[in-house]
Amino acid sequence: MIFPAAVVMTLTFAATYKIDPILAETGKGEDIFRVIMTIFGVDRSKGDVIAIVTTNNGEASRVKFLDSEAPYVVPLNANAVDSGHLVEYVATFPNVTVNAGEEYKACVLTTKDLNPICSTGQNSPASRPEFVDVSLNATTTDTQQGTTGEGDAIEIDDKNEDE
Repeated sequence: MIFPAAVVMTLTFAATYKIDPILAETGKGEDIFRVIMTIFGVDRSKGDVIAIVTTNNGEASRVKFLDSEAPYVVPLNANAVDSGHLVEYVATFPNVTVNAGEEYKACVLTTKDLNPICSTGQNSPASRPEFVDVSLNATTTDTQQGTTGEGDAIEIDDKNEDE
């Protein structure tokens, strides 16, 4: 009878090989969820920069203040004196599980105007960091990267209560 032999072979295969249908970044060991944000258009006239990265529906977030005149601000073109500059910020989330396909949001604010420029993306099933490029010269305040879903926007109310 061939049926019991097929069952034994299937069970042996299942016990020998681990099958992971969905990969996720567990936040443990080498598998830490990272978002590498490159911020273009940084200069003294726009003020300093505040970078914000959130994931898991806002339950986990990282915020970093970046000085626009610090040594880590890199010119885009080393030959041009007035060329734009960029800053790279790596937001790491140790001990936070971010499943494949889950949304994250990366926002940048300048201290001059406090208008958020945001980009939304989804965690890739690949075991690698996520990459986000944000331009301070952008005319839109929210872009989607690899997703069509709506994300929560960061809202800043700058109205005076006396008005």
